[in-house]
Amino acid sequence: MDRVFDTRLPFDFPRIIDDLLPVGMVVVDRRFTVVMWNRFMELNSSMRAESVLGKNLFDAFPELNRNWLEKKIKSCLVLKTASFSSWQQRPYLFRFKVSSMDSGEADFMHQDASIFPVYDHEGVVQGACIAIQDVTAIAEAKLLLDRTMDQALDLEETSQRDGLTGLYNRKFFDEQITQEILSSRRYGWPLALAMIDIDHFKTVNDTFGHDGGDAVLRNISTQLRGMLRASDTLCRYGGEEFALILPHINQDSASVLLERLRKAVEGMQVALEDGQQVTVTMSVGLASLQDGMTPGQLLGNADKSLYAAKRAGRNCIVSHVEPATPAPPSPPPSP
Repeated sequence: MDRVFDTRLPFDFPRIIDDLLPVGMVVVDRRFTVVMWNRFMELNSSMRAESVLGKNLFDAFPELNRNWLEKKIKSCLVLKTASFSSWQQRPYLFRFKVSSMDSGEADFMHQDASIFPVYDHEGVVQGACIAIQDVTAIAEAKLLLDRTMDQALDLEETSQRDGLTGLYNRKFFDEQITQEILSSRRYGWPLALAMIDIDHFKTVNDTFGHDGGDAVLRNISTQLRGMLRASDTLCRYGGEEFALILPHINQDSASVLLERLRKAVEGMQVALEDGQQVTVTMSVGLASLQDGMTPGQLLGNADKSLYAAKRAGRNCIVSHVEPATPAPPSPPPSP
């Protein structure tokens, strides 16, 4: 077997491994008796090598996960292959305290562990070496990054939500309708937009106060959201007005869905804290995306239909009808 270092050089390689290597090195024989315990392990376990050498590893450290580690070592001895365990799979093998010089938040050392066979001079596997690498700084940086990302996502989600109803807000609607139109054009699926307004909402506020009005908005939002598909997007557009983006659905099918929503709201009784019951209705304007239409034009058509629904007596749905394209003029008669 080729040498891994030149024995003629004046280097004490065993001492380098034992005392200077910033990695924990534990060697056990086939009976799990500890035959090597380097300086890293002494410092972090607070156990001198003299108190560990010659002892069964699991007797010296009963807190080790014996079932898991025994299987790993036996597999290494039989198959003569190395194995690796990341801190993300198993935070630690030996539960060591973090160095006092470490200013991080971890209360124990995060470790990567490698187990590989140890051969004698004749190439026979006589034991296994467990190498412990302190990756606490890496782990803490990764965990901090994950927390930061989660907080950023939470902030983004909060910025997209209406504080009262929990629905998406106007800002999110403006972004989402543009994306839905692009997707509709790219994939060729239909897209409908409904503008919804709570009828006589000012009267609700005047009669039951703003707390009563808020309760109505929250209850209606919950009712509508529970009846929609996962692909639909319901937004609080402003005040008592809502915008509902309906992808993958044509105008006729959207009308059927909206009629179910209208009837559900009509049948609601919102219970206020003082025991009073409030009933409301809603008016709906519906429009569908046509070729070459901008987000503003689609919204404008839905708004026009909403105003038409209010003029028609409220508590109804009005769908926008595109004007018919005039037929081309007939050619002049032949002379």
